[in-house]
This record gives sequence, C-alpha cells and structure tokens, in this order.
Amino acid sequence: MELERIIRDTLTCFIQSHIPAADLSGMDDVFFSYITGVLEELGLPEASEETFDMDTFVEMMEAYIPGFAEIPSGDVCEMMFSLSERLGEARSKEKRDQKAVGSGSEAPSEELTESQEAGAEGWNGERLCSATDGARAQEGDDSKGGVELLLEMFPACTVSQAEKALGMALGNLEEAVQLIVEEKVEIGPGGASTKELARPRRAPNHEELKQVILQKYMMVDSADDQKTHRPAPPREAPKKLIRYIDNQVVSTKGERYKDIKKPESQEMRRTYISLKPARK
Repeated sequence: MELERIIRDTLTCFIQSHIPAADLSGMDDVFFSYITGVLEELGLPEASEETFDMDTFVEMMEAYIPGFAEIPSGDVCEMMFSLSERLGEARSKEKRDQKAVGSGSEAPSEELTESQEAGAEGWNGERLCSATDGARAQEGDDSKGGVELLLEMFPACTVSQAEKALGMALGNLEEAVQLIVEEKVEIGPGGASTKELARPRRAPNHEELKQVILQKYMMVDSADDQKTHRPAPPREAPKKLIRYIDNQVVSTKGERYKDIKKPESQEMRRTYISLKPARK
C-alpha cells in the first residue's frame, strides 16, 4: 500500500539519520499496525502535543528498535505530526483520484460477474475505511484472535490496551498475558477512550476460557489423570521351605554346629528302665 510505503520510508530515514547502525529487522506487520494507529489518533482535529503520550510511544519503539530512546523527544514529536499530515494529504489525494476514475469510467457491463462486483465494493470500502482498520486487517487471524482472547481473559482491558500488550510482547500471546498480570500494562477505564468505554462488552464464556487456560498451562496429563489405580491382588504366600542336612531338619538361625546323636546298640537299649506305669 502507498500509505505503508510512506510510513516505512519516513521512519527509516528518520531513524538512520539519528542512529546510523540501527537494527530495523523488528519492523514487522505488528509494528506498522501500532504506528498506523498512533498516526490515526494524531490526525484527529483535537490531537495536540499535550495529548500525545510520548513516554509510551518511546517505550514501544525502544522495544522494536534498540537505541530509539536516545533520540530527542522534540524531534520525534515533530516527525510524527508531520508524518500524520503527510498521510492525511496522501489519503485525500487517493480519494480524489478514485472519484475522478469513477466519474470518467463507463458503467459496468451486464457481463460483470457477481464476484467482480463484490470485489469492487470491497476495494472501495477498504479505501474508505480508516488506516487503523486497514492495518489491523493485515495482521491476520492470529493477531485478531490474540486481541479477542486477551479481552476474554481480562474483561477490564480495552482493545487499545490489548493491542499495546501484544505489541510490547512482539506478538507473543503468553508474554502479553504475563505483562498484563504483572501490571506492566495498565488495564481499566483510565486509559480507555469514550468510544471504547461505550462499546458493549460480551460476557466471557467461562467454560471456553477455562479450557483455554488449562490447555496452555496445565501440567497434568489428562489421560493419566482419568485412570483409576487398581493394584493387583496379592499372591498366596510361598510355601515355607525346610532345610535338610544329612537327611535331618536344621534351623536357619545361623548355628555353626548341630547335635549329632550316635546310634545305640540293642544291648544298650535293654538296660534302660521305663518309668511309665504299665497299662492295665
């Protein structure tokens, strides 16, 4: 797009003039979405240098481009307002060109398909929408889903605050949640505009929110958690083994010796006297 090219060229020249060795690799779609939103706010009639939050803007730029905080604030403010005026002029010129082309062109023929008419209407509608909406459309489904998820997790958070958290986290949803939890991004009506405060809030789906949080942060394996532990029944005690030495039963208490009875002769046994009474 022409507007994105103007923003890219202006920021590149400005940053390289103050920081020759600056690393511009972090200027991605999320970065340009944030810059476009700031420029759109500066283009409003009530915008002024007092309403421009310089500290937040410098902090965000420092996260993407290291060393940006060293640039004087006056130069940054002057560059942003001049760039906002330049974008406004380019947008007005683009609308005039579209009107001139529309008035000079012939009426569409009957052979124009419905898909082409829908595409033309979508293109004109995209040109007439604000620069912020156009930049958000370029972010893709991931960034939109991230903003919606942050709004569900933090009902007090606004759209701009959710986008700010995603921008500071470089698009990482988990880091954005951590920033909001650690209160590095203030949430609540203090930093919200009147339009955002008037926006109806959709009641969060607690079950869906619970499933999302459990899916991301639960450390317990659900499959193992659903299993019921049923230990195997104990087997029968093994039979007690008996130790024999020389065909005689011995104990297992650790004796080193055993009593060995010598066999007696029949003559010796006859000399024994039995003290038991005789049976009747």
